[in-house]
Amino acid sequence: MRSRVFPFAIVAILWAMPAKSQTHPALIPMPQKIEWTAHTLDCARYSVEAPPEAEFAVSELHRILGAAGAQRLAGVAQRRADGAKIVLRLGAVTGASLVGAGEAYSLVIGAKEVTLTAPKPAGLLYGVETLRQLLVRKGGHPAFVGCRIADWPAFAWRGFMHDVGRNYQDMPLLKKFVDVMAQYKMNVFHFHLTDNPGYRVECRVHPELNAPASYLVSRDPGKYYTYADINDFIAYCRQRGVMVVPEIDIPGHSDYFKRAFGVDMQDEKGAGIVEDVLNEFMDHVDTPFLHIGSDEVRVRNPQFMDHIADMVRKRGRQVLAWHPGNPPSGRIVTQMWSYGPGLDALPGMPVVDSRNDYINHVDPFNAPARILNLATGGQPEGDEIAWGGILCHWPDINAGTPMNIYRQSPVFPALLAATENYWHGHMPQHPEYWARLPLTTDPEYARFAEFEARLLEHRDRFFADWPFPYVRQTNIPWKLIGIFDHKGDVNSVLPPEREIRASYAVDGKTYEWTDAVGATIAVNHWQYDGWLPKTRQGTAYALTYVWAPRAETVGFWIGFNGPSRSSRRNQPNPNQGEWSTTGSKVLINDREMPPPVWKQPGAVANSSETPFADEDYFYRPPTAVALQRGWNKILIKAPKGERTWNWTFTCVPVQVAGDRVREVEGLRFSTNPQRK
Repeated sequence: MRSRVFPFAIVAILWAMPAKSQTHPALIPMPQKIEWTAHTLDCARYSVEAPPEAEFAVSELHRILGAAGAQRLAGVAQRRADGAKIVLRLGAVTGASLVGAGEAYSLVIGAKEVTLTAPKPAGLLYGVETLRQLLVRKGGHPAFVGCRIADWPAFAWRGFMHDVGRNYQDMPLLKKFVDVMAQYKMNVFHFHLTDNPGYRVECRVHPELNAPASYLVSRDPGKYYTYADINDFIAYCRQRGVMVVPEIDIPGHSDYFKRAFGVDMQDEKGAGIVEDVLNEFMDHVDTPFLHIGSDEVRVRNPQFMDHIADMVRKRGRQVLAWHPGNPPSGRIVTQMWSYGPGLDALPGMPVVDSRNDYINHVDPFNAPARILNLATGGQPEGDEIAWGGILCHWPDINAGTPMNIYRQSPVFPALLAATENYWHGHMPQHPEYWARLPLTTDPEYARFAEFEARLLEHRDRFFADWPFPYVRQTNIPWKLIGIFDHKGDVNSVLPPEREIRASYAVDGKTYEWTDAVGATIAVNHWQYDGWLPKTRQGTAYALTYVWAPRAETVGFWIGFNGPSRSSRRNQPNPNQGEWSTTGSKVLINDREMPPPVWKQPGAVANSSETPFADEDYFYRPPTAVALQRGWNKILIKAPKGERTWNWTFTCVPVQVAGDRVREVEGLRFSTNPQRK
C-alpha cells in the first residue's frame, strides 16, 4: 500500500500552456463563430501595430506574451517584419447581433500574421483575452493556434456582485478579482458597499457612519473605502472594460445606521441623513448607475423610495433596485433575484437577471450545471428589456479571512459557467437540471461534459493563484435506491446495508436501483428537483465501484448535506464520531469510513459571527481512503431528518495541494464492474 505524492510545484510551469499535441485550446466563453485552421503562428519574436485607442489592450498583449517568453521586436527588427506580426485595428465586425455589435471583435490567425479587428477598444481587449487562451507551446516556442473567429456578446450586462458590506475585502484583492473578470469578458462589477455589519464608504457629512462603534465588532470595524479608493477602483475597472455599479442598500440591510444614529432610515430624521449621505456620495463618485437596494424590508413610508429615486435621477444617475423588493415608481432597472408567483419582470422595465442562485448557496459540483441550464432573462440573447445577468455572492456569515470568501464557495467554477451563459448565450431553460446532472443517455449530458472539459483546462492553466474547488464528475456513475422509511430512526439498518440485490421488498413496497451521475448527488434539493422524489424524511443509498491500478491510499472529498454560506441552515454541525447529524455513512469495501475530527462539533454559538472551519468537504483536508488493487465497492448511506435543508452527499477522489486541486489519475468508475 502506498500513498500518492503530488509535486505541484515542479509541474506548475508545464500546466501554464497546453502542448500543441493536444486538441484545440479550450475557449471560455466559446466564441459565436470559430473555424480552426491547420497551422500555428510562432510568436517567440513578434511586433505589434495598433491605434492609440488600443493602448491598454496592447499592454495586456505584451504582458501575456512576455510571460510566455516571447521577445517584442522594435525599431529595425520590426521594420524588417522579422517574427510574427500582430495587427490591432478599429473597424466594423460583420454579422454581430444588435446587442453585441459594440463589443464585437474578429480575429484571424494566419501563418505569418494575426489580425484583430473591433469597432471599439473594448472589443480589441476581448480579442487579446481570446489570444491568451489560444497561446500554446510548439517546439519549445510560444505559438498561436490558427483560427478565424467572429465573436460578440449575447447580453450587454455580464456581471459579478461582491458583498463587501458584510465581509470587507481590500482593494488589491478586489483588483486582482477584476483582472479575472476582464480575462473572461465580464463587464459589470456590482459593488454591494453597505449591509447590516457596516457602511464601507467614507462619509464626511456624517462621520458617525465610519466610527468603529457603528460596525459589528467582529466584522472589521472601521474599515471602509475612501472616495479616492473608490474612484481609483472605478478607473482601474474602466481601463479593463468593466463598469462599476455601486449599491447603497436602503432602507433595509442597514443595522449600522441604527447603531450610528439611533433611528431608522425611514424616520424623518433618518430620511434627512440618507439624503445627505447619498448626495455626498454622488458628489464624489461619478457612475452612470446607482443601486438603492429596497429588498427584504417593510417600507412604512410609501413616499420614501420614490423620493430617494427622484433625487438620484436628478443627479444624472439611472436607478437600480431589487425585485422582489420595494422598487420605486418611474423608470428603473430591476435586478431579479427570485422565482415564484407574482415575481415576473415589471412591465417595460429593463431586467438584470440574478436568479441563477447565489454562489454561497450552491455546492461546487452543482453550480456550473445549474448556471448552464438557465436562460438569462428567459431568452437566448439580450434585447432592450433583457440586459443580461449578474452572478451574486452573499457569504452572510463572518468569513474570518478575505480569502475564505473565495475558498468556501465555488466562486470561479461558477464565474466561468456564468460568462459562458452571458457571453455565448442561447442557454436552455432546464429546471430539472438545476440540482443534478443529465444522465449519460440525455443529449444535454454531452453538452455539459464538453463544457466541463474546457472548465478543467482553464482551472489548470489560469487559476494557480485562486481556489478552484472542482474536479471531473461526469465520469462518476451511481445507482440510487430509496426512499426507505426509517420510521424516525436515522440510524436504522436497512436492507442495502446488509446485502446488495437488484431489488428489495420492504413493508409491502418494492424498491429498485435507479441511475445517477456526478460527484455531488442531491437526493432531494431544498428548492429544486433532485434525483429522488421529495419527502420529509427517509433513507437513500447509493452504490458505485472504483477501479484502482494498485493498492494505494487516495484522498476523497466526502461530505453530507452541505451548509449554505449565507447561514448555517441545515441541522447543527455533526458531533464527534458522526458524518452528519442524520446518521450518514460511507462504506468502502464494506468497511465504514471514520468521519473527520471536527473543529466545531455540535451546535455553534453566535453562529453568524463564527466563521466556518471544516464544515464542508471542499475546504477541509480530503479523507484518506485505502483502495485495493482492482475494483472497490463504495456504498453511501444518506438518511434525511425533518430538519435537513439540503439532502446531498459528495464522494469523489481528489488530489489537493493548498488551494490547487486535480483529478486522481488512473482511477475509473462503474456501477457494473463485472462488465468492465
